[in-house]
Amino acid sequence: SDDAEIRKLLRDFIGRNAALESTAAVEEDSVYRLYYEFSQPVAKIAGHRVLAIDRGEREGFLKVSIELDTARGHNIVVGTYLKGDSPCADAVRDAAVDAYSRLIFPAIEREIRNELTEKAEDGAIKVFGKNLEQLLMQPPIAGQVVLGWDPAFRTGCKLAVVDATGKVLDTTVIFPTAPQ
Repeated sequence: SDDAEIRKLLRDFIGRNAALESTAAVEEDSVYRLYYEFSQPVAKIAGHRVLAIDRGEREGFLKVSIELDTARGHNIVVGTYLKGDSPCADAVRDAAVDAYSRLIFPAIEREIRNELTEKAEDGAIKVFGKNLEQLLMQPPIAGQVVLGWDPAFRTGCKLAVVDATGKVLDTTVIFPTAPQ
């Protein structure tokens, strides 16, 4: 279970062939009912779905797992460590199957889930940034020239004039209080 090469091989294999599945954790209607019997390949799942499934799991409405044919995972590990027929082949096979089922797969499942969540959060932040930029770049009052005033004593009051289309016409700093 500590072999980095087999873990990388399995992580890549699971990432390409596994599916993210969610089922209902409770028998009540909720906003997560779309995900009560849901399955989609890990490689193709959209970020907004990952975030919704994570929320549903945190709120106790969903049970989430990464599903892969167990025999395929066992075959990769066994095939890597079992060379030929020897007197200890059964013990090596049993150890490989146990390591995969008990140690390797659960760790890789957590890694893949964390990676999916991080990618989804990064994507959501980018979308939020684009939407916010569009809102901030709108004219403050449509069809009106606006003078914006940011009061301050020590650093001076900042002024900005924005035309009816949202274009900044001029900015300056004034000091309306003594001693300046």
